[in-house]
Amino acid sequence: MPKFYIQTYGCQMNVYESGVVRRVLSDAGFTETTDEHDADVLLMMTCSVRSHAEQRALGRLGTFRALRSERVGRVVGVLGCMAQRFADALVTDHRADIVVGPDEYLRLPELIARVQAGTTGLVATRQTSECYDAVMPRPDNPVSAFVTVMRGCDNYCTYCIVPHVKGRERSRPQASVMAEAVRHADSGVKDITLLGQNVLAYRDGTRRFPDLLRAVASALPRVRIRFLTSHPRDLDSSLLETMQRLPNVCPSLHLPVQSGSNPILERMNRGYTREEYLAKVALCREVLPEVCLTTDVLVGFPSETEADFKATLDLIEQVQFDFAYMFRFSFRPGTRAGEFRPKVSEADGGRRLARLIEVQNRITAESNRGMLNKELELLIEGPSPRDTGWLGRTVTNKIVIVKGRCAPGDKVRCRVTRINGWTPVAELPARAAATVTG
Repeated sequence: MPKFYIQTYGCQMNVYESGVVRRVLSDAGFTETTDEHDADVLLMMTCSVRSHAEQRALGRLGTFRALRSERVGRVVGVLGCMAQRFADALVTDHRADIVVGPDEYLRLPELIARVQAGTTGLVATRQTSECYDAVMPRPDNPVSAFVTVMRGCDNYCTYCIVPHVKGRERSRPQASVMAEAVRHADSGVKDITLLGQNVLAYRDGTRRFPDLLRAVASALPRVRIRFLTSHPRDLDSSLLETMQRLPNVCPSLHLPVQSGSNPILERMNRGYTREEYLAKVALCREVLPEVCLTTDVLVGFPSETEADFKATLDLIEQVQFDFAYMFRFSFRPGTRAGEFRPKVSEADGGRRLARLIEVQNRITAESNRGMLNKELELLIEGPSPRDTGWLGRTVTNKIVIVKGRCAPGDKVRCRVTRINGWTPVAELPARAAATVTG
């Protein structure tokens, strides 16, 4: 049978969509290989959120082209956001055989066959209402899985390429989401993350996201349920109260703030003020006292002044996020922010990002030190790649290195005995049999 290799760049949604591609191709008679030299088809799932991600993918594409020259009939394909954004240029300028946008993965077997029959330079980038309801991707991790509940975005933040490459918001029927989640649980998955560009925009008739969350969590009481990502504008008490009532919904919330400055938030088209964001954080902590809060922050946005940046640092200090994904503004062609003036210099943007990272790293380290000597329930995900222990995940989505005898999928209760750098390390008690559950 023909073999395919897939390299994935970008967000959790791209990881999920690579799973869709795996299912589509396996149903068509392909088998996956982890050795690119053994593959008949070389595919790349790409990201366009930042320029750096695109440059990495283009560099990897050069490697794929070199491998193509070694075997007659080998096919090179670019999938996802870069495929949608660059389209024909990936064929004419970068010599890909097939270019397939986020809504066209069902056509992959046909497109590959056409290339193998002698037709090259095929581009499939129609934007449709596709949600892949009938495709049940296999997770590449036996312990945890993603389930997409909605695709696309209608927010049009001025810096963001996502609505342009992923299309408008559309939600999967609740029945389809439930069927996929149940299938994962039946296969042994113990941690499911419900995915969307903004899950709080989910709509299925009169059902909203809290209704979906309640349905999934109630049907799978032994599975940890998480979700990504939430737009601050749409967060309300109904979601938080639903989380509070459901013991297997993890008390963690990713709530991207992007900036602590009202003028910058307005230019970003975020739809909330600093004060409104802080009020929602206060509500989160009132309803869910143990909540783990994470965020995204963007510095160097056009017209950002030192005062604007200081407002962001002040907000970071005030909220005390457990973790943050921090970035410098990257111009994306086609977004409104590209027209904004004045630009922030590369030097100033880099300096601000370095300062932000310094502040947040200190806060994250302090938060993790607060776990010292605490007993936690950890889900073992697999061996630690940089340690002799195991990777365990808390209900609040923090990683702990576990020392002792256990296996992927085990739930263990153990105490954090030290902090290595900022990573908590826990020791499994000697009487492990009493602390491990399947």
